[in-house]
Amino acid sequence: MGIIFAVPGVAQTAALAATGQDPENGLILVAFGLATSGIGWLLAVGPRFTRKPPRPADDVARTEQYIRVVPSSAVTMVVIMLVVVAALSFLTPKGTSPEALPISAVLAVFPLPIAAGMLYSRHLHRNRDRLYTAWLRLR
Repeated sequence: MGIIFAVPGVAQTAALAATGQDPENGLILVAFGLATSGIGWLLAVGPRFTRKPPRPADDVARTEQYIRVVPSSAVTMVVIMLVVVAALSFLTPKGTSPEALPISAVLAVFPLPIAAGMLYSRHLHRNRDRLYTAWLRLR
């Protein structure tokens, strides 16, 4: 979850620096994102490195639906946010001002790590049998 904040923070930092503003807000967002990501990783250490076998999927129909729907959902989410940011930038009085560009950068980049996470989750679901077999070999 932390990466969802860190990546837009990098975009905000770059936009602030490019417009000659203090990049502190963006750096704070990056630090917050990296800190929450680190805490989340530490909290998940136990399940990541357990010797206990994984539970089988209970709802295969929903998993198959997820695999089908995710690519279009991820692309649609990114495109909609880019359209919204473009509309806000060009249809509002100060949409392209140096003060507004860092906020636009955060909004434009925000759905990218979410879409990447959804696509990665889809990859794990699609390849669950192969990944499970590989995990059993390592065990």
